[in-house]
Amino acid sequence: MLFGRRKPGFAKEVELKPEDISNEFSDRNDPARQDQNPKFEKEEMAAAANAVIDGTAQSAIQPSKDAPVDVFEYMDSLPEVHDPFEPSEDPMIEDPTLGPDYTQLKEGEILANYIRERTMSVNLTPRKELEAEDPTIADTIEEMLSLESCQDIRIVKGQKDEYFYSFSYMAKNYAMIAMLVYEKDIPHTIAHMVRFNCKTYPAPSPVEYFTRHPFSYTKPQLDHAIRMIQQNEAYKDIKVLTTWNGHQYLYSEDVMTKKYAQVLADDAETSEADRR
Repeated sequence: MLFGRRKPGFAKEVELKPEDISNEFSDRNDPARQDQNPKFEKEEMAAAANAVIDGTAQSAIQPSKDAPVDVFEYMDSLPEVHDPFEPSEDPMIEDPTLGPDYTQLKEGEILANYIRERTMSVNLTPRKELEAEDPTIADTIEEMLSLESCQDIRIVKGQKDEYFYSFSYMAKNYAMIAMLVYEKDIPHTIAHMVRFNCKTYPAPSPVEYFTRHPFSYTKPQLDHAIRMIQQNEAYKDIKVLTTWNGHQYLYSEDVMTKKYAQVLADDAETSEADRR
């Protein structure tokens, strides 16, 4: 040490914090900006230093009037007042009184609601499944079909069963396709759809058509089904043709000639190629 070891009692050691030193960075401490008497400034600073040493100095950091206010503390400090408006009900909570009162419905109407719910989920309701759950369901079905409130309930008949659906939520043609897919008879489904498309549009059906939803058949399934169709006398009207670009189409010769089907298929492939 330059002046030797400091002796006890020689000086008072005080630890200062930045907030304890008032006006430390004030412009008043800049000699270039002093506009008052330097002697007075020196005395004022000496008094401030003594106040710090004595512990009587005020912190330079004072709460600001613009300091953020804790919203929750502010709300807790407010007095209790009566709210003249009743709280609104949560619209996400369903009122059970607004739904159908099943105690007031007939059995046929309850069954119709069940069929509607399944139809909204894109499902048919097989009659055999209903009878397996309730052997006496036939009377309820007869009542349902006779009620004015259940006129949207329709029947689509397949080879294995008959199926119920609501016409309000499913078109007739889609119900027919859903029935064919449900019965899982691929040759019958293909033959039925080929005849339907030839009569309705008229148009031959590309084999690729049956790889899409809702059929979703694989190529091995289609190849096997077409062979079965060609071997089955019941499907002897279903024929296969090949377009100019090598795609296979199916048509019913009971509905259209091969020449007509060929023109339609070639034109469809040409239009598809132009779109690409």
